[in-house]
Amino acid sequence: MSERMNLAAWSGVLGTWISIAAAGVGGYTALQTYNEEVAKMEDARVVQTFALFEMFNTSERLQSRQRVMDAANNATPFEGHDLWVTLDFFDALQICVDRNLCDQDLAVRLFQPYAAPIWNGLGDEIIAGRTASDPNMGSGVQWLAGLPAPSASSPNEAPSDEPEPEPAATP
Repeated sequence: MSERMNLAAWSGVLGTWISIAAAGVGGYTALQTYNEEVAKMEDARVVQTFALFEMFNTSERLQSRQRVMDAANNATPFEGHDLWVTLDFFDALQICVDRNLCDQDLAVRLFQPYAAPIWNGLGDEIIAGRTASDPNMGSGVQWLAGLPAPSASSPNEAPSDEPEPEPAATP
């Protein structure tokens, strides 16, 4: 009888360890699946951001943006339509990033060089153009221009959060 109890005890211990191992393998598999899904979502955000970049460079938007950039940088006259086309794009970009459909880091790198001069040159006019029916006019360009500029790194190097080491002082 004692042999049967001993066998039952060992059987219980073995069953417990098998359950623990199965739970570990299952958890690892679930984590891997989750990581793959996150990577796919990241890829989808990058693809969507590049799709907006293609839209940004269509002929009509390119012409409108050039006239708005000239007005922002050189105080030349521009058509209201050109400003609306440009501002609407940046508003859509902000919504895309806010909804996590576009990649913010990539959006900053691709579009901030345009948004910052527009906001710096025409920000007062954009704010003055806001109405009760469109109180957020130009908020996308304002948002993007206000984000920190991307750090200068080589194209093949991932950005680092670590500060650059100080050069050693020479005696």
